[in-house]
Amino acid sequence: MSVLKSLKEALGGEKKDTYARGESSNEYVQSALKALTYGDVDDRWNAVRAIGELGEPFVEPLVRALTDEYWIVRRGAGDSLVKIGYPAIPSLIKMLENGEEDVRRETERALVCIGDPAIDPLMNALINENALVRRRAVQTLGRIQASKAIPAIISALNDSDPRVRQEAASALSLFADPQAVDPLIDLLKDEHGYVRMAAVETLCALGEMAIDPLIHSLGEGTDQVRQRASLTLVTIGFPAVERLIDELHNENPAVVRSCADILGRIGDQKAIPHLISAMGYTDRNVRREAIDSLAEMGEPAVLPLIKTFRDGDQTTRHCAMEALWMIGSPALRPVTDMLTDPSPEVRRRAALLLGETGNTQALDPLSRLLADEYSAVRREAFEAIESIKSRQAYSRVHSSGTSQSGEDEYRSGSGQNRPGTW
Repeated sequence: MSVLKSLKEALGGEKKDTYARGESSNEYVQSALKALTYGDVDDRWNAVRAIGELGEPFVEPLVRALTDEYWIVRRGAGDSLVKIGYPAIPSLIKMLENGEEDVRRETERALVCIGDPAIDPLMNALINENALVRRRAVQTLGRIQASKAIPAIISALNDSDPRVRQEAASALSLFADPQAVDPLIDLLKDEHGYVRMAAVETLCALGEMAIDPLIHSLGEGTDQVRQRASLTLVTIGFPAVERLIDELHNENPAVVRSCADILGRIGDQKAIPHLISAMGYTDRNVRREAIDSLAEMGEPAVLPLIKTFRDGDQTTRHCAMEALWMIGSPALRPVTDMLTDPSPEVRRRAALLLGETGNTQALDPLSRLLADEYSAVRREAFEAIESIKSRQAYSRVHSSGTSQSGEDEYRSGSGQNRPGTW
């Protein structure tokens, strides 16, 4: 403890003043260095805590102490470097090259605690030839959350190293700045999945300010970009619903199709009437997405679809039939009720749809339709009954030893397997 004692003496009273004037300092510098190099863990810890008061001459020994095997020494060295402040920054930035995770944590923590004085040196480090330094510099700038660093972090989205791009994208999630949105959307084209995912996560964190640019990207670029933009909008969720509904009237079918798909995956019921309207869109692929999305909505979409099934034009009626078939069992009772509708055309189409379900619960209501006054209704009811019975027979023959239900197996065997289960 004699080394530590002499160090403490150097920090107190007349000897500290002598050191501060630069007189006889070498003895105390050497004592401190010995404590840091040869002392036990307690000596090293006390040394790094004490010499933060001695200033710049101890920066390098303290930086080396960041690599100590004991956390308490590393943390003490970092705290002392924070006290020294600006003179410690170049050495701390150099230490960002160190590959040890625990060293990185203490180095970055010290720079974050130093704060504003470290911002400009860290921005300069974004052009360092060492990618590891650039990566950790952008990460540290994000943690400091200095708005002046935003343009530099955005520029790092174009770094040649994918890990730097990833860290830059993640760092921008800590700033609510709209100027980051378009560059992040551009990053959805990145060849590395982890970079793209970082961009998606940050766009989700930016929330509403990202919605309009993301929707715009649905009509631009590659299928991959549209898919990733769609995933982001789905994750943003309900805040995006109103804008997505508005875009169902977009002139670009690709945008309408994507918005219909996203609305179905978000599952907000307020979109149901707008998706039903989209079933009348001239583009077949838009109608397809609207049908699929309504099917994903499930039971809440049944009654609006029943109304369209009964009262819509030819295109929307057929789309409603398909959506109801896909929804499956929740639609069984409402469709069965239409077998008594005053309109013979509605009764005929209801019989046709029930025949496609393969559900034996429809047999009795359909059999009562065999006495209908309209021959077209009777014929459709008869064919529906025969279709259900044939599916039932198929199920009995093929159900033994299989993991699928007979109806699911029938559908998959005939290339007609869809999400609904009747």
